[in-house]
Amino acid sequence: MPFAIGLRFYRITVRKKGEKDILPVGPGSEPCDLNDYMNDFVAKRTNATVETSEPRTWFFERKDTNSIRATHGYLNYGTHGFESKLKDVNTRQEKYNRQASDLEEIPLYFQIWTPSDSKFAIIAFQSFQGRSCVSFVRAAMVRDFQERFPSYIMSFQVLVPAASLLDTAPVKTITFIKPRKSSDRADRMLGKPMDEVDYELTVRAKKRGGVLATYSELRKLMSQSSDGFVEFDGHEFEGAKADVKMGRKRRTVGVFGSGIDAGLIDISENVKRAKSGHPVFESIMSEVDDLMEELYGNLKT
Repeated sequence: MPFAIGLRFYRITVRKKGEKDILPVGPGSEPCDLNDYMNDFVAKRTNATVETSEPRTWFFERKDTNSIRATHGYLNYGTHGFESKLKDVNTRQEKYNRQASDLEEIPLYFQIWTPSDSKFAIIAFQSFQGRSCVSFVRAAMVRDFQERFPSYIMSFQVLVPAASLLDTAPVKTITFIKPRKSSDRADRMLGKPMDEVDYELTVRAKKRGGVLATYSELRKLMSQSSDGFVEFDGHEFEGAKADVKMGRKRRTVGVFGSGIDAGLIDISENVKRAKSGHPVFESIMSEVDDLMEELYGNLKT
């Protein structure tokens, strides 16, 4: 099974310290045109940033774009600090013994769009099999903006599932991921403990073209325990994801839980992949462009 490809979107806003009003971000805005700031931030971080709190590195690799007031490319994310054996998947023969000093680096797509007549910018970050460096980049950007403009504050807000964006969206299926406790019935059917297999429970609308509920109604039917597990029908699962209609397409969106991030849009089945297993650049760019327009349209209404 191919590795999961996800997208997370944030709305970025600016305000003065001590004030609640959100400021415009286009040309002539105070303290700056946010588009100019974003381009400068990306340009200054094309060399690897080494995180001191964890064995992680990241840097931007910018690509040309025809989009107005947008910048995009790869956010190269690296991990190191541990040893492992690399083997041929078919022969099981060891090919390389990875050292703690070896850096594993993966390319993650990013895009930042700052509409000229808006009070916010939108940024998209890709994840790869759950791996992402969103927290590092977001913290670095907020800290850098604060240093440059001490009287202003930059804020990030997760767009999906932000209030009202998906409230009325129809849901056709809901999938619960990995039960917290083994199911005796499943154990008997499979002949092995549940913790040895991936197990999902899918609830689907019976009629063709039918829906289970709206996204907001669905969230009200479930609850989340203090340790992040989804509770449904007396059982606990690591997470839940819903098949939601967004614009002209159906998308898989994380609802909540510890096993899948809330608001993460799964595009694994929508992108073309290169031999490396990573998305073809033009393919993931097209998906992000479509979602950017859809989210922006919802935010403007």
